[in-house]
Amino acid sequence: MTRYLLIALLAITIPAIVFATSAYPPPANGIYNGGWGMNPTNWQTMSGSFSAWGLYDPLYIGGGDAWVVSWDPTIEYIQYAPIKLELWVEMYALQTYRYTSYQWHRLGNQEECIEFIIEGTVQSNHPQAVALKETTFPLTHLYFVEDIFGRVDPGPLPPGYPNPNADIPLEWYSRWGRGLTYGEFQVWPETGWQGPLCVPGCLTMLITEPCDHWFQYKGIFCIPYHQPDGYYRLDLAGCPAPIL
Repeated sequence: MTRYLLIALLAITIPAIVFATSAYPPPANGIYNGGWGMNPTNWQTMSGSFSAWGLYDPLYIGGGDAWVVSWDPTIEYIQYAPIKLELWVEMYALQTYRYTSYQWHRLGNQEECIEFIIEGTVQSNHPQAVALKETTFPLTHLYFVEDIFGRVDPGPLPPGYPNPNADIPLEWYSRWGRGLTYGEFQVWPETGWQGPLCVPGCLTMLITEPCDHWFQYKGIFCIPYHQPDGYYRLDLAGCPAPIL
């Protein structure tokens, strides 16, 4: 008595997702290049089918893969189709700023120091570096642009004046903490303020934790006695960058 008891038409349809074979970035799709952050749409899919006469071996010890393709019992048993589950989670970072425009107007010769704050939040699933970045001039001064008559030369300065170019020095301090409520759960520094990390062209804070955080920059400048009349300016920019 033959041990092959059942003859059936075996049809297998195996949908498959086409994946990249390199260092595991999401694959390309249409106009989107492959790689992290480059493919926000559904990925390309394809499907195929296989069909053949099959024999079932009830004496096979191995479960449901006892189908023998073709009439030849020497043909290997059908193997289960491989199934993969793969997940790509993109890095995201949402950063906000407030108090991004200040204008001061002074009349008189009083010596005065002015403090101001530029603050914001960052929400990310990865540690981020937040920064104030210079655009045209270094972040170290408010720069003299012109006097009230439009002249770019500030003219003679008082004897012993601290800056011969009339530019006003700036000092910077910073801090950050957990959550989105400014001043709460401060992490760095442990108390008070501290000077930010200075890298070429940037004042940087390293927010070393993922999740929601607030941050603040504090600037201080002093107007000396008999500061030359005119218009002073500094332009900045800011954005997050992932900590590697």
